[in-house]
This record gives sequence, C-alpha cells and structure tokens, in this order.
Amino acid sequence: MVSLLCAGCFGGPAGQTASATPGEHLGVTATFPTAWSVTWRPCHDCADPRGIFEAASYRTARHGPRLVCDGVADGEVVLSVNEVLAGRFAGQPAPPRSDYPPRRRPFRIGRLGRGRVYEGCDMPRAHLFRFRDSGRLLYAWAVFGPHPSRAVRAQAQDVLNSLRIAPLR
Repeated sequence: MVSLLCAGCFGGPAGQTASATPGEHLGVTATFPTAWSVTWRPCHDCADPRGIFEAASYRTARHGPRLVCDGVADGEVVLSVNEVLAGRFAGQPAPPRSDYPPRRRPFRIGRLGRGRVYEGCDMPRAHLFRFRDSGRLLYAWAVFGPHPSRAVRAQAQDVLNSLRIAPLR
C-alpha cells in the first residue's frame, strides 16, 4: 500500500487504516504501508487550502511544503492531500467545479513531469490530482525523488485509492 502527503501532521498508526475524525483528521481516512511516515493535518493554522495529511515512503521527521521542496529522497515518494475551502473563509469565491472533476476510480499515476504541481517550488517528477468527493474539493500531489521504482509508484497509487472522504458537516 502507499500513502499520501497532505497538509497535516505526521502521526497515526502506520500500516493501518487511520480513521480521521472531523476534529483530528478532517473526515479523511487512508491506509499506509508500515514503513511510511505520515503527518495528519500538518498545518493547524492553515484555513484554505487546508492540509489533510502528508506522507513519505521513507522515515522522516519533517513535514510541510519544505519536505517536498527540499527534495524527495532518491527512489521515494511524498504524497500530500489538501482541501480547498474557498467561500468558507476570507470571503473567497469558490473555484469552478470544472477545476475539480468527480473522483476517478482508480487513481493512476501516469507520466511524471515538471510543472504539473507547483507549491512555492518546482517539482520535476510530480503528478497532481484535483477531484471532488462527498461534496468536497480536494487535490493530491504525488512527488517522486529521482529514479522512482514501479513498486513505489504502485504504493503511491494504493494509498490514493485507499482514501475515504466523509462529507463536511
């Protein structure tokens, strides 16, 4: 299985379904391989977008945008899942629904390229998924270090496909 990286805090039991409560994990659950590092809600002060979790296929104590921007380890992946809450905070208009198509099942990590994901830095081996699920607007990044193996790519897909999203209340 693989994990996703989102704005959140690393924590929770690795290798098990991590149930998210609205206060702790914002109604999102995912299953991660045992060796992965996971942070649920890495930025508690972030309002929009807000991070759900970040996960790395290797052990790390770091989390947040610097984990991705400072470079992902050779052969590894970092996943991040975030939620757009435009319209709920700061009076921002909601983005067009067409920017967030209904969630595709299963997620497939295709060609990796530069410029598909940008969060304050350029990530050359990345794939971005924008999607709508349970009335929520989300996006997930899969950012790979140099020389990612097929196994790591498959783990990342498995984590993404394990996502369960509860509606906001």
